[in-house]
Amino acid sequence: MNLNPFKDTDLYDLQKNILQFLSDHLSSKQTKLKEWWRRFVAKGKERITIMFIPHSEKRIINFHVSIFAIALIAGVATSTITVTSILIVNHSSTIKEVSKLKRYGSYSKEQIKQYKKQINELYDIFQKFKPEITHLYSLTPGSDIDSLWAKGGLSNPNPTFANGENEDNGENGSSQAPPIEILNIQEIERELKTTKKILSKIKVFLEYRKKIIETTPSIWPVSGSIISRFGQRNSVYAAETEFHNGIDIEAFPGSEIRATAPGKVSDIRWDPVLGLTVSIKHKYGFTTSYSHCQRVSVELGQQVSKSEVIGYVGRTGKTARYVCHYAIIIGTEFVDPMPYLNKISR
Repeated sequence: MNLNPFKDTDLYDLQKNILQFLSDHLSSKQTKLKEWWRRFVAKGKERITIMFIPHSEKRIINFHVSIFAIALIAGVATSTITVTSILIVNHSSTIKEVSKLKRYGSYSKEQIKQYKKQINELYDIFQKFKPEITHLYSLTPGSDIDSLWAKGGLSNPNPTFANGENEDNGENGSSQAPPIEILNIQEIERELKTTKKILSKIKVFLEYRKKIIETTPSIWPVSGSIISRFGQRNSVYAAETEFHNGIDIEAFPGSEIRATAPGKVSDIRWDPVLGLTVSIKHKYGFTTSYSHCQRVSVELGQQVSKSEVIGYVGRTGKTARYVCHYAIIIGTEFVDPMPYLNKISR
């Protein structure tokens, strides 16, 4: 049919046809559904007779039960069995988890015991290490050892229970003392911070001393053995004592003589007693002299570096051996060179 959707009459006919179509089809479905439900109810209401027949001549027991009742009983029994099985499985899993947690708890207790032991051992090691730090700190200028390891705060308020044992607090709710391991860790933390500051100060001090050592006499001028020391000695050439203002180092002829500190060659001279002598002026008022040289390899006014060859061992002047007479002057005073022969690597 040809319908014009813009006409009211055609829209009314379309709605009527759709409703009629749905009514025809749904009514048949509804009728079938009602018929199925009627037969289902009728079937469910059918009764089944259950008989208990004893072997003796006692009365027979009869039960009349509908199919609906049997289905209900079966459903309840199935649900009960299912829920019971789930609960049993969950209970078994819970028992296993509890057993596992107990094992883990025992293992954790053992680990905690080991941690406590290691903490206490670390604390003891650090306490043995403290005197070494204190000694190094005492070498730095302006060090105050008395307040070095000063502790702030309160000490352990209840040492009786410091090992982690529980104390009955009663009804006043007083707090327990912390375990000794916690106190040890706190003390180690404080002292490590103090040690860090000390090491920083020692580092600055050593860097300063290193610069001083690098620019002052601190090595042997020649490889050999000392045959005459600084100070009063018996004169080799007269029956009297004399003041020896340096040390004599015996060495092989022609051995290299090296500058013991960087500086400037301030004098090259011939001395009737000391022979060919080289003097070098250094920082901080130091002057070093090297005598009895066979020959020199530097010039007057030349800048020399530490351990640079400045001459060679000889026997010039008044000496019977091949020696290097080494002297150190600070300002205008001769000093003993021995404390400055520390054999620092060249």
